[in-house]
Amino acid sequence: MFIHTDVQPHLIFLVILLTLSWSFATWLTMQSKKRFCELLPQIIWLSKHGLLIGTFLMIINLWFLSLFYEDLKLSMTIIFVSIIIGIGSYLAKYFEWLVFVQDVKEGFWKSKLNVYFKNNYGNGLGPRSTQKILQSMIPNWWVQLLPNHYQLEIEEAMEIITERSHDYALRREKMN
Repeated sequence: MFIHTDVQPHLIFLVILLTLSWSFATWLTMQSKKRFCELLPQIIWLSKHGLLIGTFLMIINLWFLSLFYEDLKLSMTIIFVSIIIGIGSYLAKYFEWLVFVQDVKEGFWKSKLNVYFKNNYGNGLGPRSTQKILQSMIPNWWVQLLPNHYQLEIEEAMEIITERSHDYALRREKMN
């Protein structure tokens, strides 16, 4: 038979342990995406080496699960891999919250985006260029990881900056 129906407690502990480990590994690989984003909170060392360490941990997780193939058989191994990858990838955003978003106060992102916009506009960049740079400095994939109230705060700040840059561009055209 392909399904082993007598799942033992050590196998339940195994799937929990590997799911948490997979979450951590997924979070590490996400850190490498943040490497060239100035505005995102990051740990430089993790941004440089997160992809390598995270991928290594993922391979170790799958290898460790394969050691229990005799206990699980094919179907249960596929189910365990699905649970580990599915739930583990979902939990990675909570690692991000735990490490980087936990201490952020209300209005932090709004002020940070506005200050960044002012500083770069003051350095000679036009408003539209600054707006495009700003959108590349806070990628959409990362904003989607944040809690809803931070997502709304960032979107509101981006809309205000867009309106200001558009208004400034219109005033500049009228002057010429």
